[in-house]
Amino acid sequence: AVTVFAEVEPDPSIAIIMTGLERLRSSGATAVLAIGGGSSIDAAKAMIACYARGRRPEDLDGYFKIRAPVLPFFAVPTTAGSGSEVTIASVVSDPGAGRKFAIVDNKLIPAAIALDPNLMIGLPAHVTAATGMDALTHAIESHLSTLATPATQALSAAAARAILRDLPRACENGGDIAARQSLAVASCMAGMAFTKVSVGYVHGIAHQLGPLYHLPHGYLNAILLPY
Repeated sequence: AVTVFAEVEPDPSIAIIMTGLERLRSSGATAVLAIGGGSSIDAAKAMIACYARGRRPEDLDGYFKIRAPVLPFFAVPTTAGSGSEVTIASVVSDPGAGRKFAIVDNKLIPAAIALDPNLMIGLPAHVTAATGMDALTHAIESHLSTLATPATQALSAAAARAILRDLPRACENGGDIAARQSLAVASCMAGMAFTKVSVGYVHGIAHQLGPLYHLPHGYLNAILLPY
């Protein structure tokens, strides 16, 4: 038996997560599968965190506050951007306070993921571009991080090369399956790099501007990155 919760919106809010949490509780689910972009995966992460602790999202703002086993969790990304399928963070919007915050814990990394470029074929060019620029920003900022290691820099450099080569191809021809596959892997590699060594000022500023102007996160990264 499967219960579908399909009400996640971009930059998932506390209210959306609480609605999903109630659905999760009433369903009696024994596992959670997130299918979608970064917002869908982040929302699912926040739901399993709150389910495990019996708390609200804002109570778990910060690092390593889950302190309880989470439900078996799996993810299938449908965008090549956030890298949320391999990161330890869930970003939540708090519209009332005009801010975003992050629930950060190793328990939020999915047990398994699937990267299927066929699920990205219908993605519009502007969404492909914005999510791709998010992944490129992950790659660049993790490469320049003061915490970077040779291993993370190998991942971030490979990701950046692939994105610079294949993002224009995917934007020009959304049906280019090879470009979609390359970007899916690159986004995943950039996610693996930045979840170990963090990001930088571009993300720090973009996360502040997002709740104020309601613009896509990757779009804001693209504007800020050159500066």
